[in-house]
Amino acid sequence: MNRLLISICVLMTLSAMAALITWGVVGSPDRRVPCLEEDLAEHHVCLETVREWPSETILWVDARKREFWEKGGVGGAVLVNEHEDWGEMVADFAAEVFGDGEVKLRVVVFCDKAGCDSSRVVADRLREEMSRDFGFEVFVLHGGIKALEQEGKESG
Repeated sequence: MNRLLISICVLMTLSAMAALITWGVVGSPDRRVPCLEEDLAEHHVCLETVREWPSETILWVDARKREFWEKGGVGGAVLVNEHEDWGEMVADFAAEVFGDGEVKLRVVVFCDKAGCDSSRVVADRLREEMSRDFGFEVFVLHGGIKALEQEGKESG
């Protein structure tokens, strides 16, 4: 029994050493959110593209649940999700879009991650109900909040 425990400890130690050596040689895993514009669905956009637009033309919309929006996200982002009173949220959204007298030209909607459907649902609804009448474009951010968090880690 003791021999078995010693063997297990030796194997675990060797495995840990191999992992540390690999980490030192290769580096940490790449956790970036890959994004190629040509691979995206219609009305989806990469963060790199959004960063090329003048910031004053962009309104960020957080499609996550309120609790996550309150914990943190994009500064100045408006909460619009499918879980709460749509009319109330759209009123807040409209106040931001039209607030300073000029219409924000681009609305970028994000949620938790690349596969999150909330941002697409919110973006489609904003596009159908408002953007055609008021002349702004609505996009879904590929990678969601994860892309924004990764950018913060890389630039910080």
